[in-house]
Amino acid sequence: MTRAADGPPALRVGTFVPQGWKLEYAGWSASDAWERSRVLAQRAETLGYDHLWVYDHVETVPRREPEAVFEAFTLLAAVAQHTTTVGLGQLVTCASYRNAGLLAKEAACLDVLSGGRLVLGLGAGWYDEEYRSYGFEFLPDRDRLAALDETLAAVRRLWTEEAVTFTGRHVRLDGAHCEPKPLQTRPELWVGGGGEQVTLRIAARHADATNWQVGLDGFVRKSELLDRYCDEIGRDPATIERTHGPDCAIFDSDADLRAWLASPAGGDLWDEVGTEDYVRDNLIGTVEQVTEKAQAFVDAGCRGLVLWLRDLPSAESLVRFATEVRPALSLPVGSPT
Repeated sequence: MTRAADGPPALRVGTFVPQGWKLEYAGWSASDAWERSRVLAQRAETLGYDHLWVYDHVETVPRREPEAVFEAFTLLAAVAQHTTTVGLGQLVTCASYRNAGLLAKEAACLDVLSGGRLVLGLGAGWYDEEYRSYGFEFLPDRDRLAALDETLAAVRRLWTEEAVTFTGRHVRLDGAHCEPKPLQTRPELWVGGGGEQVTLRIAARHADATNWQVGLDGFVRKSELLDRYCDEIGRDPATIERTHGPDCAIFDSDADLRAWLASPAGGDLWDEVGTEDYVRDNLIGTVEQVTEKAQAFVDAGCRGLVLWLRDLPSAESLVRFATEVRPALSLPVGSPT
């Protein structure tokens, strides 16, 4: 979790802990699913992953089914007790699922319980069916983004000030105490989402890191826009880490990849974008193909990868990325180490 003193960190790699959101635990008992998540979290730490992540969702995708989905902060608090060094984050917490004061409290407690390993990811939220099923108010885009902006400001103050009064359109606090404070002096705030008119401006104001799941051209465009928005407010763009959140699956051969793409296991998540675009924009392929695509993002300024491994709860791609792909990646000459 260490950053270079004068700039962004060297390349950090994280992976999601399976929690059932993408139906990877369909048919499993809850106790068996948790045990497998615990084992995989410990395996990832042993393999040298820098951080572990969960989604802040409570119902499954791409179909809403009555299958177990572990809640984000509950799962991270449990994982914290079975790991020792790896960072723990959410991509991303929905700013309108929790009162901002309660969110700051939950995150601070997680930092204490984990010995100072919290990474707090925040986004505006999007899953309208989930909002409706749980009774959350699904505000218009403009209002959800405003709530994100206010929540980021309020959380930072709650972590650093003794008592916080905040009067916004969506966040209201009246002398709120957030104790315990995080153990870290400044836990990282990641802003997820690449909306180019509003979200990136919010990131320029508040983020320690951004996370986008886009193709390489989109990554470069958003990074250039973020630079411009930082310049407009007098912030050094180099103080914001740019990260990519791709799907990842590693195969022995192109024939194996094509067979997987044609199988039910490979089919659900690219119906809207097309198979070829999906493979191009994600770390899907042989070791050589995945390494080449990952290196292109690193060369474009990406300093963090957060992998959704498509073969979870198997550990195959988890192991192969750590042992075969990551050692082959290199930062451009002159980058901070």
